[in-house]
Amino acid sequence: MRACGTDLLSFAQEQLFGPLGIEVGDWYRDASGYYVGHGMMHFTARDAARFGLLYLQGGTIDGRRILPAGWVHDSLQTYSEDAWSDLGFFRNVGYGYQWWSADVGAHHVNFAWGHGGQLIVLVHDLDMVVVLTSDPFFPGPRQDAASWRSEIANLTLVSEFIRSLPTD
Repeated sequence: MRACGTDLLSFAQEQLFGPLGIEVGDWYRDASGYYVGHGMMHFTARDAARFGLLYLQGGTIDGRRILPAGWVHDSLQTYSEDAWSDLGFFRNVGYGYQWWSADVGAHHVNFAWGHGGQLIVLVHDLDMVVVLTSDPFFPGPRQDAASWRSEIANLTLVSEFIRSLPTD
């Protein structure tokens, strides 16, 4: 609030989500009532795809600059290599600024990964965004083994699909 003079939801709606034409559903707040800045927000699949398209197009949407190109570029870089073991067919998994990176078959991808295996995947060489939504807490608490199996199944499904795509 100090930096932008308003709460994070209002700022994000004015500066990011509004210009994208998307609306945030529920957005988690911490114990002090502040919106968390790293995620925990609900989007429709269409809105998640539009957010992915913004990154795929270097920060522009419909010819309008929404994010600085340098920020998008820096966000999608790998700063932590071997950040996770292989996930489904995601290999060489690294991490940047809230975006994961990986190789899937012949494709290098970046992906936003949410609870339950929700994904926004940027397949750069094919100019493609792949989105998967799911119940992030199915069938029980986050730490539940069945929930983790469901999450891995989602990651495997999407990565297997991307691995099957031809190269451009």
